Amino acid sequence: MDNAAERYLEKSAVLNSGDRQVGHHRGTRLKQKKLIFSLAEEQYGIPLSSVKEVIGMVKVTPIPHMPSFFKGLINLRGKIISVIDLRLKLGFEEKAYEPKKTSIIISDVNSLTVGTIVDDVNEVIGFTDEQIETKIQISSSIKREYIYGVAKAEDSSLVLLLDILNVLEPEELDLISTHVSVQPTTGNTNFDI
Repeated sequence: MDNAAERYLEKSAVLNSGDRQVGHHRGTRLKQKKLIFSLAEEQYGIPLSSVKEVIGMVKVTPIPHMPSFFKGLINLRGKIISVIDLRLKLGFEEKAYEPKKTSIIISDVNSLTVGTIVDDVNEVIGFTDEQIETKIQISSSIKREYIYGVAKAEDSSLVLLLDILNVLEPEELDLISTHVSVQPTTGNTNFDI
């Protein structure tokens, strides 16, 4: 297992074991746990419930004639998974992948399992209702429908809450699912994880 996945699992285990106590001592109930990751020097969060697993960066088999953010396919224990680079999808500058930091978040987007490349996976945090602001004005290059709120962490840093289900448009999902359905699921040893 690589360092990014190990760090995520270690942090997840610590946070999961301590969440009840933290919520209990404060008298507040945690609304929902978020997986926090870095992208272009900012912190983003997605619901932990939408995350199937986190893996380190692996070789991705490219597919020609696809949008630049679509990096290709991986075979994760016999299942073909489409991989997108979230940096490129959100309009950020392309960056070289760092072997010990860059991670792929595996999640379900509608009926498709997708791998999302991020700069680094940081931790799992549970936010209360009071820590999340959904009525926000965002003036950035990221489409407003991608961000559904901002959470204030205990160290006063801000975490942009990403609506992972809206990041890929229906046409993009159709295009990606078409390529996944025509790929073989066995036989290529260079394609396995």
